Order: sequence, then structure tokens, then C-alpha cells
Amino acid sequence: MLSLLPTLEPQYVCPGETHAISRAVHLSRLAAFYPKCRECPQRQETGQLPHPQFDADDSSQPRVSERSIFTLEGVRGVYLNELTRQKAGELTAAFASLLWESQPLAGRSDLRDANSKRPIRRSGPVVVVGFDERPSSPDIVTGVAAALRRMSCQVVDIGQTSMPCFRFAVAHMQAAGGILVSGHGCEPSWTGLDFATKHGRPVSVASRRIENRDDKVAARVISLDDIHQRCEHGAARPLRQGGSQRVFPVSVPYLAGFLQRFHALRPLRIAIGCPVPFVRRTLEVLFEKLPVTLTWVEIPSRRRELRNGKDSDVRLVCETVVASSADLGFLIDDDGANVAVLDELGNLLAPGDLLCLLGDVLLAEQVGGAVVIDNAARDLLQPRIAAKDRRCWLGGWTQSDVWQVMRHEAAICGGGATGRVWLRDVVPSCDAILTLALLLQVLSRDDAPLSQVLTEFAVAA
Repeated sequence: MLSLLPTLEPQYVCPGETHAISRAVHLSRLAAFYPKCRECPQRQETGQLPHPQFDADDSSQPRVSERSIFTLEGVRGVYLNELTRQKAGELTAAFASLLWESQPLAGRSDLRDANSKRPIRRSGPVVVVGFDERPSSPDIVTGVAAALRRMSCQVVDIGQTSMPCFRFAVAHMQAAGGILVSGHGCEPSWTGLDFATKHGRPVSVASRRIENRDDKVAARVISLDDIHQRCEHGAARPLRQGGSQRVFPVSVPYLAGFLQRFHALRPLRIAIGCPVPFVRRTLEVLFEKLPVTLTWVEIPSRRRELRNGKDSDVRLVCETVVASSADLGFLIDDDGANVAVLDELGNLLAPGDLLCLLGDVLLAEQVGGAVVIDNAARDLLQPRIAAKDRRCWLGGWTQSDVWQVMRHEAAICGGGATGRVWLRDVVPSCDAILTLALLLQVLSRDDAPLSQVLTEFAVAA
């Protein structure tokens, strides 16, 4: 009879977790110096371990404060250690809850059929979901899609993609928002979430309430702070029924939008590096029938500093430019938007010089246009643009603010200190492929090399 009774083994719960673990797991984590053990009140129960893993007086405060997974532009964390499928689902549910609140209110007449007493099923917000090429992304995106369906959203799966294509898909599908599983800007062991709202607007921190000039009503702008707060308080399901999910081949309309931009180009040789397979495949299709030769530079997936000429990937592209006598060096970061440009001599262009060059070309064609610069480059670029009698707007500190100012002020381009160039399309777009297309159009005006073109524009200024 006693053998049928459950074993009364003490249970342990790690700080920040909800499920209990056994004593064996507790001791193994202590032996492995599991970070959460430093904050555990039961860390002194070491069993047969040779010595205490943490000092007895190391009590109330951890030695290293817990790092927030929220960054300026999204969510980033080490896969499994900081960001799991469950945590991604909680963040997704919080974002979906905010999207439901932004939906137009439906009255009683809108919820019932005129010829029937049965209420019409209310459809949830359309949410685009994509992921990058990292090995951890399929696991995280599974939790994201499941959470969206649980929150009664209409999920549109676009598969493996890039950040610019993801934002294009949100605008193209007229979706309420989107979530991209991506760890760009971090080491390969990291993963993360990037959010977008209507028209592909990035979700950043410190967004503010703005006046929607289309509807003449005050619109609520979702920020990362809102997602964080909603995640802490929990998000309730809006409906009893689940959502739907379908697949959409977004690469077809995305590629078609570039065809009109790559034309009338002179024969050029480009040394180009890109760690994003989706962007590389898109460029290979675009340049298949163009008189431009692409010399690919193999670069790994890693965190890089594009503004630093001593970065290993920047130096590799520089060496390829010199060795192959290329007309241009072009390095695309793992977000598919941030770029580094090198002239035919292998010299790295400053982000401000690139923006001023492209801005001068666009402003010469569109009189009365304006340029948006971020606050980080205000002191450097605002005097240069004002000296040419051009209109200049400050775009704040985040990508969301730059997007907002570009759209509402009808600016033709924007950027600043990062190397990202925003161009006006149907909606503001930050895409390395668009930047490359405009740069090739500048070089195809005559036979002058890029260094000479930069000198001529500097003299004209």
C-alpha cells in the first residue's frame, strides 16, 4: 500500500518561471552555475555538491541586473536562455490584443445579418508573419503563429523573408500589423521579434499620439512600451473562436515593384556582400538580364559595424573591390536595409555623404521636396542641407518617428547616421535594394567613377 503513495519529493521553482523542477534538476543547475540560481532563495540547498555554489551573504540583490529583452526597435534575446517559444507567444498575444483595440468598433447592426437572427462572425485583424534565416527562427515563429490564432487573428504567413519585404507585405496586404522573427543586429545565437503596424510602420519605443491627416482623428500609435506593459498584465482572448492562417507568396509582387527601377544602366561591376539569402536571390533575379556584373563576397551571419572601416566584412568587400577593379562596393547588413558603400578605390563612404548624394539627385528632379534626418545626425547634416536651400525635417530617434515624418511631410528621402536610407514610395521604405537601384542610376548618368561624382557634388554644395 505504501508503494502506491506518491514520493514526497521537494519541488523547486526557478526565479521568473512558473513550473516546478525536481531536486535533481535543481542540483544540476546549481552545479552548472545557472544564472537564475544567484537569485534563488533555495540556492543553499546544495545536497552532496562539494561546496556552496554561491555565498550565503549574496542574498537580496543579484550581482548583475537582469537585461531587458526590449531594445530601441524590437525584442532581442539569446535563444532559449532569454527568448523561448512560450515567451514569444506571450509577447505576440500582447501585440494582438493592442491590434484588437485599434480595430473599428462594431455596432449591433454590424454584427447581425438583416435576413437572419444569427450574429455575423466578427473577423479579427490581419497579421503578417515572417522569419529570417536563423536556425532558431522556425521554432519561434511557430509560437508566434499559434498565439495569433489563439487571439482570433487572421494570420498571413509569408515564410522566410527580409525586413524590407516584410514591411512591404504588411502594406501590400493592407494588414493591421505584422511580426517578423529576426535576430538581425545580434550574434547568430540570438533571436528576436520586430513588429509593424498599418502601412508597414515600424514599432519602436517612445512613440507618441499623432494626428492622422487622412481621417482627421487622433490615432493611437502602438509602441514597444505598450507591448511590454500589456505582456506584464496579460492579454485576454477577444473571441471564443480561433483565427485562421494562410500562405501568401509575397516575393512575386515584391520583385515586380523593382523592375521599373533597374533600367537604362551602363555596364558596371559591383563587389557585393549580403548574408541574407532572400535578398541575394532577389538581386540575382533582378540583375540576370542587366549589363551589371555582380561579384559576390561571402560573408558570415554575425554582428558587424558597417561604419567602421576596420570591420572584417567591410575590409573583405574593400579588398574585393580593389582586386576585381569594381566600380562600386556594396555591403548589406543582415536586416536587408542598412548598407555600407565603397567607391572604386575601396574608400568607405560616410552615411551622411551617401544620404546627401542621393538627396541631391532626388531633389534636383523633384523641386520643393524635403529630406528627413534623424536626431543623431542633426548637427552634421542639417547645416549641409540648409546651405543648399533645401527643406529639412528632424525625424526623431527611432525608425518609427522617421517613418512618420516622411509620410506626413511628403519627404522624398531620409536617413542619418546609421547607413539606412529611407525613400518615398507608396509608403516610406527603407530597403537596401532600393538604395542600390538609385545609386546605380546616379553612376549611369555618365562614365565618371563614384569618387569623382562625390567630389563634383561636394564642389556644387
